[in-house]
Order: sequence, then C-alpha cells, then structure tokens
Amino acid sequence: MKKKCLLLGLGVIAGTLTSHAQFSIGLEGGYNKNHIITNIGFRAFTKYEPLDGFNIGIPVKYDLNNWFAIQADPQYIQKSYKIVRSSYFEGINHTNKNSYIQLPLMAHFTFGSQKLKGFLNLGGYAGYWSSSRIKGTQIDTFAKVYELPDGAQTPSILDGEPGYSYNEKFIFDSRRDRRIELGVLAGTGVSYQLKPRYELFAEGRYYRGLTDQQKNYMLNQIPRYNDTYVIQVGCMYRLGK
Repeated sequence: MKKKCLLLGLGVIAGTLTSHAQFSIGLEGGYNKNHIITNIGFRAFTKYEPLDGFNIGIPVKYDLNNWFAIQADPQYIQKSYKIVRSSYFEGINHTNKNSYIQLPLMAHFTFGSQKLKGFLNLGGYAGYWSSSRIKGTQIDTFAKVYELPDGAQTPSILDGEPGYSYNEKFIFDSRRDRRIELGVLAGTGVSYQLKPRYELFAEGRYYRGLTDQQKNYMLNQIPRYNDTYVIQVGCMYRLGK
C-alpha cells in the first residue's frame, strides 16, 4: 500500500512538473568589475585595483513550474585587474586583461505577479581562462642608471632609473597558470513579460572563484581568487506551445 501511495505521489509531482515545463533561450549582456582576493601584506606600497569588463551570454532556462527553473548561461566574460605601486615606486604598474569562457549553472526561483516578477539565482560555475593581455611599466634592470649630481635625490624610482613599457599577449605556462576556474554565484533581479513569448530581465550577479589562479609551483605561495560583480540585461524567448 505504501509503495502504491509513493508511486502515486511521484506520478502527481511528475505530472505537475511536465504540465508546466517550458524551455526558453535568450541573449544577455552587461558590465562587470573584477577584484582579486589575495594577501599583499608583505609588499609595501603595492595594491591590486579592480578593472571594468563586459560579458555576453546565451541563457537557456527550463521552467519546471511557476516558481522554479533550471538555468545555464554559456558566456564570454572579462575578469581583469591592475597592480599599482605608490610613494617612491609611483609610475610602476601592471595590468592583466583576462578573458574567460564560462558556464554558470543555477537554480532559478521566481516570485511576484504574472507580468512583473522578481527572481533569485543560486548555483555554481566552471570557467576556462581563454586568453590574457598584459601591459604596464617596470624598472629596466639591465639599462644604465641615470647619472645624477652628487647628493641629488629623486622623487621616484623612475626618475633615477630607466623604465620600460610593454603591451603584449600573455603566454601561459602550464606549470604555473591554472586555467580552469570553479566557483559559486548568486544573483537577483526582475523580469517583465513583454509578450506571451518574450520576457525582458535585468539582474545583478556575483561570482566568487574558489580555485587559485596558480598551480602549486612554489613554496609559501599566496593564492589569488577572482571576485566579480556583474550588472546585466537580456531577453528570453519561450519555445514550444
């Protein structure tokens, strides 16, 4: 008897889910700001600064009922940052413009009226560090130091020693760079049912990397994690009936 009741219950749940199931696909794009979470306490007059970027994706959503769906957003996203020196080292800097191919997978909860709804996304993601470009200014340790009068003092290191600027493609090192990134995400936003098949949405989302950008290649290594805030808008199109 218990077995029959259990099967009946599962059948009712399955029927309810399939009767509401809808598949949607869309396009999204937005602006983001990426921070690096690390420890630079041992480096004086040095700090990491966040940089702007953009992202674009093709969200796909499978609605199981009126309030719950499964969503995946295959996307391209930039996660960049900058290292700057201050005080005597003013002028020395290094910028990483990083590009990732990323697949977020999340549970999508909705609430509200038929037309205007709020939603909450919770899940995780896997990303691939596809390319990077570096640029900046550093001290040229092989160049001849400027000749200054005896007793002269320079306000910054670049006034006393020659520097050089660079802007080039970053070459990955498989022994050092971890190109697969795993993390978690949370997002919230609003959607508006424009027409029976079209839905507009706006969302704020947060990505937190859980894997170090570096492999374990040296002693006393300090990990670095991406921390990304996204604002994006998009449109979904419902397929089927």
